[in-house]
Amino acid sequence: MSVDKETLFKAAISALKTKIEELKSEQKAISEGILEDNKSSAGDKFETGREMLTQDLRQVELQIEKNLESLEELYRIQAIKNTQSEIKEGSLVKLGSEWFLISISFGLLNFEGNQVFLLSRNAPLGQLLMGKKVSQQVQFRGKDQKIEEII
Repeated sequence: MSVDKETLFKAAISALKTKIEELKSEQKAISEGILEDNKSSAGDKFETGREMLTQDLRQVELQIEKNLESLEELYRIQAIKNTQSEIKEGSLVKLGSEWFLISISFGLLNFEGNQVFLLSRNAPLGQLLMGKKVSQQVQFRGKDQKIEEII
């Protein structure tokens, strides 16, 4: 895969922004559900339903906050300009046949027909890769994997 890392970062930022917008839509729907929920003669049933919606709203708000923090972190990492002799934060790494961007814990990103996993340097695999160089090996998925490329 011939990759322009800057384009990859832009795609990751776009995907994260999309996720945040989806969460904000969910937040709005839950908030509207709470407001529209009129107290009925059901009493306890109403309170239970309202409490469940409130808990759902709190969870979505936490996810939005976490994703906004991840977005800030991704912008910070994107700004890092480093030499690629060893794996650092911001490195794009080909391990075996798979690509990993050492950045934030986001998971799989489909990019220009390829799959790239965005993972934090604090993730178990991220910790294994940090400081390694091309041709070195790490134990991944139960077998030794060779670092093929660092961009």
